[in-house]
Amino acid sequence: MATRKAICLVSGLFQEVNTPTDKLDFAGNSTTDLTEGTNLYYTNTRARQSISVTDSGGDGSLAYDNTTGVITYTGPSASEVRAHFSAANSGSGFGSLAYDNSTGAFTYSVVTAANIRQQISVTDSGGDGSLSYDNSTGVITYTGPSASEVRGHFSVAVGSGLTYNSTTGEFGTSAIPNAQLANSSITFGSTAVSLGSTVTALSITSLTASTFVNIGGGVGSANSINLEPGAIIFEGSTADGAETTLQVVDPTVDRTITFPDATGTVALLTSLSVAAGSGLTYNSTTGEFGTSAIPNAQLANSSITVGSTSIALGSSSTTLAGLTSVTSTGITTNDSGFRIRNTTDITKQIAFSAASITTSTTRTYTWPDADGTVLLTTTAPTTFSDSTFRVQDNADATKQLAFECSGITTSTTRTMTVPDESGTISTQDFATAIAIALG
Repeated sequence: MATRKAICLVSGLFQEVNTPTDKLDFAGNSTTDLTEGTNLYYTNTRARQSISVTDSGGDGSLAYDNTTGVITYTGPSASEVRAHFSAANSGSGFGSLAYDNSTGAFTYSVVTAANIRQQISVTDSGGDGSLSYDNSTGVITYTGPSASEVRGHFSVAVGSGLTYNSTTGEFGTSAIPNAQLANSSITFGSTAVSLGSTVTALSITSLTASTFVNIGGGVGSANSINLEPGAIIFEGSTADGAETTLQVVDPTVDRTITFPDATGTVALLTSLSVAAGSGLTYNSTTGEFGTSAIPNAQLANSSITVGSTSIALGSSSTTLAGLTSVTSTGITTNDSGFRIRNTTDITKQIAFSAASITTSTTRTYTWPDADGTVLLTTTAPTTFSDSTFRVQDNADATKQLAFECSGITTSTTRTMTVPDESGTISTQDFATAIAIALG
């Protein structure tokens, strides 16, 4: 069908709609007023019916509801994921790996000691000693060279003067020649004497039988030192008859005198002393220091304070003040001196007397686990009102026996006598007894 332009009525005249600038006025009309042609109108149903989904397999699923237009994707299930895993063993013999695709659990069996031991070997390449391996226990055993093997490797050089016994391993000497020694001679003054040789003449500057060492010209020479049997003699800078001699008292055991690594003056026993009044003593014969009644003035601390009471060393105190507490496993004091006083008014005091207790007897008073006021014999009541006096059951305090005195004649005291026997009083007997008591 040919396409024609639309004609519209404008101000009583027919005019051609000059598209695309001119437009027809469809106000008041909708698609409902137009018959549908080959180009169908849009609806949700038509749109949903034109869409489809294809699930090409694999884990999970994809579905489409063309009635509602909903595309539903369901991810892989746990069983589908687990099915993609597996475990492979290398076959090396060191442990094993297993996989359960129903639970997704991997199980590794650890390497056993037997697995490891089978992979170890030991080679003994000869020589002294031995090395072995037990692959059932994993123990490597090394046996060191035997004594005979070790001794077989030693020998001595010919002409060295040494001897060697390869059976016992013992080294010895046998006439070591002088040529094998680093030093084979001794020189006296200017005379050299080889070992094994004899000399009849020595060339030395001096030799005195009573003097072993002479430095500086001998005793009496200025600044000389002489080493003699049992003494060392020092001559000062003046050559005269005054010398200093060092001697030792005949020792009873081996003695050692050690000089410190320091510079100073050696003090003599007779040059030391102690300060007067220091309490120290000194024996100039033995060099022993001691103590003898060190006065308090020589001490950094010469007193103790208990509470607020200061007590000097050597002194005593019969009274202690200022104590906040005293803890002891046992305190014994005279009853005339022991008091408990009020915190705010110290004139209010409690005193105790033990005068009435039998001699050599200790009485114990046990305080109940409760708060309350101590009842004295002089303050205890002798009568109780019938409304307050009760006798209650030991096991059930709600079970009580009460007494009523309203029926007794004024200014009259009635006495109930309890028989000297055990038993149960009936209600009637009790009523009779009350009636008799009340007159």
